[in-house]
Amino acid sequence: MRGCIARKIATFGLAATAALGVLGATALPAAAATVRTQALTPETDTDWNTVETATYRCVITADYGWRWEGTCNVYSGRLRTITYCADGSSSTGLWIGARPQAWAVWGNCPGSSWTRIVFQWHS
Repeated sequence: MRGCIARKIATFGLAATAALGVLGATALPAAAATVRTQALTPETDTDWNTVETATYRCVITADYGWRWEGTCNVYSGRLRTITYCADGSSSTGLWIGARPQAWAVWGNCPGSSWTRIVFQWHS
């Protein structure tokens, strides 16, 4: 009986580790090269709703002041967003990887407004 419980615990541990890997870790892999950063600021950028590079393209499709929503096509590597808020807080999205379909992305600033979106990419 004790061996059966140990196997169940080991199986659960592997499943939990796999699930966390799928959800995305906030830390970069040790072998990751340089993280490239690009920011959007509505007050200073004339074409503020689109960020495009050779490796990804993101479009902000809705701006509610405290929340923004958009889509990102990631062609290679991994991408995440960081939303900075007027009250000094920030929220960081999960790393998303390359795939044919666009990812839905968003950022929230409950009780405040967002001031800047940073896009971080690494290979």
